[in-house]
Amino acid sequence: MSRSALYTVNSSTQALTDGSLLNLGSIIRRFGCNCNLSGNAIRIQGEGYYTVDASIIIAPTAAATTLTLTLLKDGVAVPGGIARTAVTTAGNPVTVPIAAMIKENCACCDDASNLTIALTGGAATVTNVAVVTEKI
Repeated sequence: MSRSALYTVNSSTQALTDGSLLNLGSIIRRFGCNCNLSGNAIRIQGEGYYTVDASIIIAPTAAATTLTLTLLKDGVAVPGGIARTAVTTAGNPVTVPIAAMIKENCACCDDASNLTIALTGGAATVTNVAVVTEKI
C-alpha cells in the first residue's frame, strides 16, 4: 500500500455564484502518485482510504445568507463532507472547515475519482482555499 499527500492553496479572490465549484488553486506540496490536481478537482487514484481536510475563508454577498460547502466525489456528496455557515452581514468573512474520509474501491491503475468542493445557498466571495488530501 502506497502513501501519498497533496496540499493545494488558492489565495486569490473568487467571486462565486450558487452552484459554483471552488478553484482549488495550485499545488504547494505533493508526495507520491495517488493524489494530484486536475483543474478544479483533486484526482485520487488507487484503492484505499483518503482523508481530506479543507479550510475555506468565505463571505456572502447578501445579508442573512446560509452558505453550504459540499465535498463531492465524482459529483456526489461525500457523507459528512458538508459545512454550513449562517452569516448575518454581507461581506463578513468566516473560516469554514471540511473534513472527511473517502474510500476509493477500484484497484485498477487507470481508474480515478475527482474530488471537488461546491458552493450552494447563494453568491459569495472566497478569499482562501487550502486543501490537504492524504492516502493513508
